[in-house]
Order: sequence, then structure tokens, then C-alpha cells
Amino acid sequence: MEPEVVGKRVIKLMKEHKMEIEELAKKMNLKQTVLKDKLEGKEEFYLEEMIKIKNIFHLDTKSCDEIFFQETTESKKNMTTK
Repeated sequence: MEPEVVGKRVIKLMKEHKMEIEELAKKMNLKQTVLKDKLEGKEEFYLEEMIKIKNIFHLDTKSCDEIFFQETTESKKNMTTK
């Protein structure tokens, strides 16, 4: 999955829960700059971090899958044109 897409999805989740970067970084035991890079798509989320996000936001498996693994329509189009 594209890091930029995942970052945007996590940002949307944060907005829905009215959570700032500082708070999420603290709950995930990450530096704010590291989390910011992940949210901007400069770095990928590791599995351990995905599990932390799942637990922090009380996500079910389906929601977690949609955030971290579901392909976008655009990426599907790119794969079929290669």
C-alpha cells in the first residue's frame, strides 16, 4: 500500500477522534517528527505501529484492513496499465 494513502487515512481517523499528532505520538511512543513523516507518506508504518493504532482507536479488523491494506481505485488502475 502506498505510504501517502495510508498517512491520509490515519490523519482522517485522527480528525474523526479529534486527536492531535502530539497525543497520538505519545500514545504510540514515537517522536512527533517520526509520526509526522509517516503521516506525510515519507515513511511506512510498521506492523507494530499498525497494531498500536488499531488498539488506540479501538478498530475492528475490517477497519484496520481498510486503512492499511485496501488499494485505492487509482493504484488498481496503475497496476492494470503496466
